[in-house]
Amino acid sequence: MTLRDRANVFKALGHPARLAIVERLAVGECCVCELLAGTEFGGLSGPTVSQHLLVLRSAGVIADKKQGKKVFYRLSMPCVAEISLCVDARCAQSEGAVA
Repeated sequence: MTLRDRANVFKALGHPARLAIVERLAVGECCVCELLAGTEFGGLSGPTVSQHLLVLRSAGVIADKKQGKKVFYRLSMPCVAEISLCVDARCAQSEGAVA
C-alpha cells in the first residue's frame, strides 16, 4: 500500500458519519436500512449514507455483497475500528493530566 493509499483511508475516516458507520460495522455486517435505523444517523438521508458508504468502499475500508435486493456491508479493514479506541484512550489520558 502506498502513502497515497494510506492517506485515502485516513481521508475516508475523516467525517463523523463515516466514523459512525465504521463503528457500527465493527459490531457486524449490516445493510443500509439497518444503518439508517441507528440513532447516530438520525439526520442523514438514505442517499447521503450511500455516498458515505461509497467513500469508505472506494478507500478499501469496507466491502459489500448483494443478497436479493439488499446490499450488505462489512469492514474489510477491521483494524480501522481500533483507531477510534486509540484516540479515545489518548483523549482520556489528556483529560486526566489536565484535572
